[in-house]
Amino acid sequence: MIFYIIIVFIFGLVVGSFLNVVILRGNRGESFTRGRSRCESCGKELAWFELIPLLSFALQRGRCRSCGAALSRQYPLVEFGTGLFFTFVAIYYSPSGVEGLPLWSNPRLVFELTFAFVTLSAAIVILVSDIRWQIVPNGPVLILFLAGLVLTAWRAAVSGSFAYNFAIEFGFAFLVAFFFFALWFLSKGAWMGFGDVKLVFATSLILGFPVSVAAALFSFWIGAIFGILLLIFKKANLKTHIPFGPFILLGGVAAFFYTEEFLLYTGFSGLL
Repeated sequence: MIFYIIIVFIFGLVVGSFLNVVILRGNRGESFTRGRSRCESCGKELAWFELIPLLSFALQRGRCRSCGAALSRQYPLVEFGTGLFFTFVAIYYSPSGVEGLPLWSNPRLVFELTFAFVTLSAAIVILVSDIRWQIVPNGPVLILFLAGLVLTAWRAAVSGSFAYNFAIEFGFAFLVAFFFFALWFLSKGAWMGFGDVKLVFATSLILGFPVSVAAALFSFWIGAIFGILLLIFKKANLKTHIPFGPFILLGGVAAFFYTEEFLLYTGFSGLL
């Protein structure tokens, strides 16, 4: 069990280091295949021992070895967060792995974990980019959208009536996205960014109906609570623009785990 968790966590750290490259170079319009990473301040090419997730940042005390410039806290936070999220996902989807059984003995489990890790990585890129620069990049959204199409098709196939159920699932995802589109259009981008519209369409396809509807509600509630707290502690005012992408993702996670309880509590259990 412990060995399994350690391996997944280390794998998540490595992926998180790669995601940092994708996030930063994507914001600059550069290809993530451009070459070895460089210091953001002095431009010096980094050696391999300066690229070890978490460890290099700690040993260098958060500073570049060449110029002494402070390194962004994004590096360790994304690396550690990705490792932590990957570990949670692996434990949730693969109890057999936690019990010590060989992971590769179950091809379906390997596929599900790979699928989950890819979509989670795309979500992390969106989360960090939206928080730092209020940008929802198209590439990761496209990955989530394709993942949503795959999951929608799979749910429709196992339900017994592919065309009908696929149309229902896709239709409800479109309606949720259209609601966000209406907010963006009516406010001329003041209430919602168009990137949020694309993101909620992709996440709605991933979650399916009725979870997608609950996710939209949860995202507004979480955003409202966060906004109120910022106002109370005077960290923002009514004119402060707060990125909504993180709330869409958090709402999706909350809905994934708590939609059933939410529908039972509100009396809409018939939708389950």
